[in-house]
Amino acid sequence: MGHDVGVADETGEAELVDVVGRVLGTADATPLQFWTAVAPGSYLQLDDVVVTRRELPDRGPVTIAGVVTQVRARHEGAQFDSDVFAIADGTLPAMVQEAAEITTTRVDPELYVPPSPGAVVHRARGDARAAALHFDRMEKRIPMGTGRDGAPAYLNGDFLDGSRGAHVSISGISGVATKTSFATFLLYSVFRSGVLGGDAINAKALIFNVKGEDLLFLDHPTRGSTRPPPRRTRHSACPPPRSPTSGCTRRRVPGTPPARPT
Repeated sequence: MGHDVGVADETGEAELVDVVGRVLGTADATPLQFWTAVAPGSYLQLDDVVVTRRELPDRGPVTIAGVVTQVRARHEGAQFDSDVFAIADGTLPAMVQEAAEITTTRVDPELYVPPSPGAVVHRARGDARAAALHFDRMEKRIPMGTGRDGAPAYLNGDFLDGSRGAHVSISGISGVATKTSFATFLLYSVFRSGVLGGDAINAKALIFNVKGEDLLFLDHPTRGSTRPPPRRTRHSACPPPRSPTSGCTRRRVPGTPPARPT
């Protein structure tokens, strides 16, 4: 069984010093969604992970973590759309204020109260980020890429290997191989991340190739390509660069001519 690591208990001071703003008092804050005013000199982008806290009488602190789902900027002091020109000319006083919408991902302990207006909001890093995204509860963590902050993101292997489920849904732009690329990387990650343990020796992947024959040559470089091999920088937390098709068996349909790498 996995063990719960509370955000409030495991987030060190070094991980909560990056103050990015305060909870807005001019917009409703709810247990599941709230807005934060972004502090001058700071910024928040979509998918950033943040943490705030609220003190409750006789219950101790409640840590509320979430992900940025919207960011806006506006002139405070402007009334009409055309005021932007007067503000730009310096004839009308106003200031620019950014705010970010936060969708809650974890509350610890599970006391679903809204954050207090004016509460300090921190950018989540390290253990605080892992707890906010529930990575600390995953016994089988499969690397599936990185977030916008460059830190690794994981898929819970229990929902992929049949322990608690065996399904993954991938969405993306049609026709540019985004879904195919991620699916093949996910297979690569499953076989190279160590989550299969002793079962890896007998584990195989069966791929139904329905759009041409390109997938039959995953272990070949693209013919005519002059692109150098990718550098392992942001994805250094992902599995080591070995054969992406280890554990995959390729078979040609009987009666069809052998294909060549494209």
